Amino acid sequence: MITMGNRLIAVLAIALAVAAPAAVRAGGIATGGTTGGGTTGGGTTGGGAVAAGQRAAAVYWSPARMTAAARAAGSAVTWLSGNTAGRGLRWAHGGAVTRSLGKVFFTLRGTDYACSGAAVDSAHADVVLTAAHCVSDGAGHLATHWVFVPGYRDGTAPYGVYAARRFFVSPGWPASEPDDIAFVQVNKALPGGLPAAFTGRPPAEGTYVFGYPAESPYSGQYPDYCAGREAAARGGSALPCSMTAGDSGGPWLTGFRPRPGTGTIVAVSTYKLTGDMRVLYGAVLGSGARDLYQQAAVSPVR
Repeated sequence: MITMGNRLIAVLAIALAVAAPAAVRAGGIATGGTTGGGTTGGGTTGGGAVAAGQRAAAVYWSPARMTAAARAAGSAVTWLSGNTAGRGLRWAHGGAVTRSLGKVFFTLRGTDYACSGAAVDSAHADVVLTAAHCVSDGAGHLATHWVFVPGYRDGTAPYGVYAARRFFVSPGWPASEPDDIAFVQVNKALPGGLPAAFTGRPPAEGTYVFGYPAESPYSGQYPDYCAGREAAARGGSALPCSMTAGDSGGPWLTGFRPRPGTGTIVAVSTYKLTGDMRVLYGAVLGSGARDLYQQAAVSPVR
């Protein structure tokens, strides 16, 4: 992890390891053994009637029905409400954001790192937004082996791997923290993309922040998110969020609709302060970011 004074950049240096995920077999409620007669309201019910009721219940609660009921009961205060109370939670609800959000892998001066990023709508569908420190060290060295993996999940690349063709890094970075923004033109059309707004200010409504945090208690293997109301801070935006290193470059979405997974990107995750790991800071997309985006989107080099 890179530190600059009391500013902690949320990019993760990779310790390569391979873990075999456990296979989980889904099933309904199992019934077995001998059922005796029960009593209801002082009367006796026969064993056959009880057994029949149990079999009907087991058939009714299919794996799909149990999953739907669990989501309805436990998720209303998180993914639908737009407020995770500072907690970083796993995103398991699909939608457009799943195809647009991705994990970034790259090498910088001999060390391998991981960040987050998001595909942005463009004419050629080949532009990715991330943080500047996820493509450059700020001292003239650009990343090598840079790839974007949309929809990354537990070591899989469901939509393929996209290599960098050109980097477009904010000229104000690293001198200016609010300029920690970069766009990357990749080598082929991406499977999805979200619109971006270059307003230069935090939105008045709530925000969803996505990324691949990889330090404990997270694994970096699944997309996670925080949701709440951001506020202007330190020249950018701030949001209570427990996500850890590896979430750098992840998108901040406003106007987010959880069920279809759609929204507009207005900022990108950049850092935390070592004295307060409960707050995540982001660089807001403004006129400078718009210029970079336009260069990446219309560049004739393809």
